[in-house]
Amino acid sequence: MKKDEFFTVAEMRRHQLLKRFIGQRARNCFHSNLNISKGKKSRLRSTKETAFIYAVMAAGLVHAVTRSCSAGNMTECSCDTTLQNGGSASEGWHWGGCSDDVQYGMWVSRKFLDFPIRNTTGRESKVLLAMNLHNNEAGRQAVAKLMSVDCRCHGVSGSCAVKTCWKTMSSFEKIGHFLKDKYEHSVQVSDKIKRKMRRREKDQRKVPIRKEDLLYLHKSPNYCVEDKNIGIPGTQGRECNRTSEGAGGCNLLCCGRGYNTHVVRHVERCECKFIWCCYVRCRRCESMTDVHTCK
Repeated sequence: MKKDEFFTVAEMRRHQLLKRFIGQRARNCFHSNLNISKGKKSRLRSTKETAFIYAVMAAGLVHAVTRSCSAGNMTECSCDTTLQNGGSASEGWHWGGCSDDVQYGMWVSRKFLDFPIRNTTGRESKVLLAMNLHNNEAGRQAVAKLMSVDCRCHGVSGSCAVKTCWKTMSSFEKIGHFLKDKYEHSVQVSDKIKRKMRRREKDQRKVPIRKEDLLYLHKSPNYCVEDKNIGIPGTQGRECNRTSEGAGGCNLLCCGRGYNTHVVRHVERCECKFIWCCYVRCRRCESMTDVHTCK
């Protein structure tokens, strides 16, 4: 896989995860303005949502690269061979199979996502750059933390006299739930950096910031209301589904403002027949559909 292919897979996983994530909140698609993979600056401030997206993108790249390595799709890497021939003879198991080489995936993620941040010049604050690097690493650590051990039994008549075990990554959905929980408990940091980043609340500054914590500087804006300055279109006028409780449901998408209903007339060709020879004759059919839009 090439660099662009990695980012394509990571973007797809990010989009799927954010769609599910956003579906649980009455917020618009703020992630459309955060094209991290192409190096463009975010139009949104350093909010909790931005932190979540940085972490998801870094985790997605680790996951995509590591899966590709294990599947044999890359010449630069394969399975993790550091565990081969280890194990516990007394407990009846040994390392084998194809363990996911997550360390290689993390190395690639750091190379492609952290390098542009470290080489940023201009007016970007040191705190913002350090925070973005931290959130990238938090995403990668989530993948490593959720690694699990799978085993296969060997023995006569299906007995489990000996087991071959290997390490495997969790599904990206599970990693997403883990990062979503970190989002819910994300830490606001001070916009002034001394020796290291610290919590914004003075009475909390003795509490250490952990590697897996997601960090943000500014409180989240109101995604329900249009704000052209930071690229939020708001939800007014958005079409919604009156019967859905999910992402596109009127209850969530309209942010409690209610919705308007109007009837749309559709005209289309229908009941088409081939007439010998050689044309198609159709009827014009009309239908009326209720369309709901946010107030």
